[in-house]
Amino acid sequence: MAGIYVHIPFCARRCIYCGFYSTVRESEAARYVNALCRELELRRDYLNGASVTTLYFGGGTPSRLTPDRIEQVIDCVRTVFGLSSLIELTVECNPDDITSDYIAALRQLGVNRISMGVQTFNDDLLRFLGRRHTSRQAVDAVGICRQCGIQNISIDLMYGLPGQTTRIQQNDLLTAADLQVQHISSYCLSFEENSTLYSMRLDNRISPVDDDTCAAMYDSMCCHLRNAGFEHYEISNFCRPGFHSRHNSSYWDGTPYLGVGAGAHSYNGQTRQWNPNNLDAYMTAIEQETPAFQIERLTPTDLYNEKIMLSLRTAHGLDLQILSASDRLSLLESAQSLLLNGNLLLADNHLSIPESRMFISDSIISTLFKTDA
Repeated sequence: MAGIYVHIPFCARRCIYCGFYSTVRESEAARYVNALCRELELRRDYLNGASVTTLYFGGGTPSRLTPDRIEQVIDCVRTVFGLSSLIELTVECNPDDITSDYIAALRQLGVNRISMGVQTFNDDLLRFLGRRHTSRQAVDAVGICRQCGIQNISIDLMYGLPGQTTRIQQNDLLTAADLQVQHISSYCLSFEENSTLYSMRLDNRISPVDDDTCAAMYDSMCCHLRNAGFEHYEISNFCRPGFHSRHNSSYWDGTPYLGVGAGAHSYNGQTRQWNPNNLDAYMTAIEQETPAFQIERLTPTDLYNEKIMLSLRTAHGLDLQILSASDRLSLLESAQSLLLNGNLLLADNHLSIPESRMFISDSIISTLFKTDA
């Protein structure tokens, strides 16, 4: 099993919080898609023949690509890697890009999951974030996807936004649940260094929401979505039964994946590598058939720490039986105080973080890491 991630960096305009690599140079789309296909061909051996079970178009804004360009990439993946084992094909979309014709075309290509960047249903906050859509467009977009036969719809929400009250957040959650979507990802606002929002904070034009308020919003979110029938399967991800994101879950369970495109990351079990965050550098290198990427070879300690970190992000937690006897003993010794104070749970040979402590998971997990001698 393996996944393929395709990064589409194009945006009509950049949102103030975004830390992912993106560009407004949509005129380069044709050249970029050709480069994506050539990279797929050049890296055909990266997954060592593993069956591709998930294909994910992320961004940026993949819905800025025309269906025929998305089809070009899908056809290339099919030719190079095969898609007979594919179970999930996701395309991220902005609500204002969604039309019946567009979604119907994606459906014809085999797309069976749409992930929509909504962020909030409050129009004032949408304008503040630099989003192009309105709350009405977001609601309508979900309806269009469903009418076109997409049975797996995910929406992204954010909390901890400057000016976002608990009432606004609760309205976001209630609206999302009422739309009967299958999946909700909800993230606390972060201040990425290369974002406009980060500069606004440095200039004292905005103030971040305090940690206690964000923690209260997190608890409220968990409660509201649980009551609405969602399973909380990862720190920031909730789904109707059976609708967890197969692709994103591969990141947390260590499944190999190939990432193509500017800024895309890949993992094959021994190394991580990533492409340059620069459109011209990426395309030129691929066109010269000399992919430019950085690579990190993972040590046994790296692999151990990643397994701890990624597993404990999930409700399933860490299966202790996959560890060696010595690692298991060492981990349980490190975990004793966390088990005693309720920050960790141990049941059926699984170590996990209770939902009530998930908001502080980073500090919990970091205490369990090994260091190289």
